[in-house]
Amino acid sequence: MGQAAYDMTEVRRRRAPQTQRNVPLRVEKGGKPRLNPVRAAMQHALQLLSAALLVGFAISLLWSESKLVELNSKIQNAKAELVSEQSQYTYYNSALNNRTNITSVEETAGRLGLMKIDQSQITYIRLDEGSVLVRKESAVRQWTDLLHDGAMMVMGRVNRAN
Repeated sequence: MGQAAYDMTEVRRRRAPQTQRNVPLRVEKGGKPRLNPVRAAMQHALQLLSAALLVGFAISLLWSESKLVELNSKIQNAKAELVSEQSQYTYYNSALNNRTNITSVEETAGRLGLMKIDQSQITYIRLDEGSVLVRKESAVRQWTDLLHDGAMMVMGRVNRAN
């Protein structure tokens, strides 16, 4: 005995097709009522409007996201610049403090041969309210004032003579 698939002595029989039972069907009116053309057009217009609104919202969301990314980038750049400027300010401030430090000033003054002020070098002057101090002007300013006054005097005499 071999396998049934290769056994030629056995004849296989086909089953006879069985008849299906006829189920009595009946047709009834029902389901969705058909829309009139105006109502169908309104429904399509509403669907198009809602789809357009969804697309508009999606586009506005993407646009706002891109603006947020752009502004965030600007903020990061400004923060980096601020940190750099603060570092430079700190450096300059410490350099200024080092140079204006009293010990540093005294060292520099000593190297230049300067000495601290003595009380004998200080003179106090009391002025009345009517007293005025006039600062001595430079030699160039004195010459230009002299030339100006002379020219004005000559012009005045020329005008009187006419």
